[in-house]
Amino acid sequence: MKKFNFQLCIIVLIIFFIYFSSIAIGFYEKIDKKLILKNDDDFYFVHLTDTHIRHKLFDKNENTRNILSSVVNHVISFDKKPAFIVITGDLTEWGGNMFTGALNCIAFANCFYELDGQLYADENFSIPVYTTPGNHEYMITQSLKNYHKFIDKKHADENDRYVISYENLSLFFMNSGPNYFLNPLTLIDVCGVGLYNCDIEWLEDNLKNTTQKKVVLMHHPAVNKPNKYGFIGGVFIKNRENFINLCDNYNAELVLAGHTHHAVIYDKNQTLLDEFPLNCSLYPTLYVQSDDCKRAIHYRNISIIGDDIWVEESVELSLDMFDLKNAKNNEYIFSDIQKYILSFNDR
Repeated sequence: MKKFNFQLCIIVLIIFFIYFSSIAIGFYEKIDKKLILKNDDDFYFVHLTDTHIRHKLFDKNENTRNILSSVVNHVISFDKKPAFIVITGDLTEWGGNMFTGALNCIAFANCFYELDGQLYADENFSIPVYTTPGNHEYMITQSLKNYHKFIDKKHADENDRYVISYENLSLFFMNSGPNYFLNPLTLIDVCGVGLYNCDIEWLEDNLKNTTQKKVVLMHHPAVNKPNKYGFIGGVFIKNRENFINLCDNYNAELVLAGHTHHAVIYDKNQTLLDEFPLNCSLYPTLYVQSDDCKRAIHYRNISIIGDDIWVEESVELSLDMFDLKNAKNNEYIFSDIQKYILSFNDR
């Protein structure tokens, strides 16, 4: 009897060892996939949003600009550099087409380096920075003229729709528009105008013509939780359902957005996903909102490992980590301001 009990104990211990070993291995693989990109084809990019930059005339201590410069300097200091950085709207506190908005746009652009109309995060021009406009880029005059003149000089004629391909990934950048004013409820939970039929046609044509992994980027989210009155705030209005159906039908992996100043991930049924790192390739389209870079320093890494896309948790860095007053920024280019004043009559 004692011998039987001893053998039974040995068997139970072996089972427990195998079970917990498998958990440990799975945990290691998850951490490994989050932190280590082993293959040359594996890469990651950084998602920033809602930087709300103000020129030093309107931001005495240049806090917004220093926060942006600090987080950019931080993410490009990693041993494994990001392939690129995406910033999904509300780059400035206001843009529009007036002189004060031009100063804000110049302040944003001068946090980066520029070559042939493309912004880069590093002086070696190896980490491009791609942007979409937000509702604040339209303020105060419902115009994107300053945004196109100083930040994105390439895509005004394309209605701010463009595709970037990198390795096995295609990114579809779109403009979800200015504030929507036709429904009084949207004044409480600020919504965007959304996508026009031509935008939906453009997206469908491009989604169906690529076999790569697909990520869509815009300022306003398409999916959000209803408020206590049952109203879904913060989203865009026009063609929202058509957009969600397109992403579903053509297997878009992610829709990256900002606007809400919250870090949440939903599926199309508003189910919250909060375990990280999250392998998005195991789910239908996921709708990712990242936190802002206005009130604090936030960023989110998106990793492409083999055939899978992994979303990491939104990271908040302590402001105490940085000397914001002496953050290394590019100097303001006064000649650009002079050129803008000289060209004011041409507008």
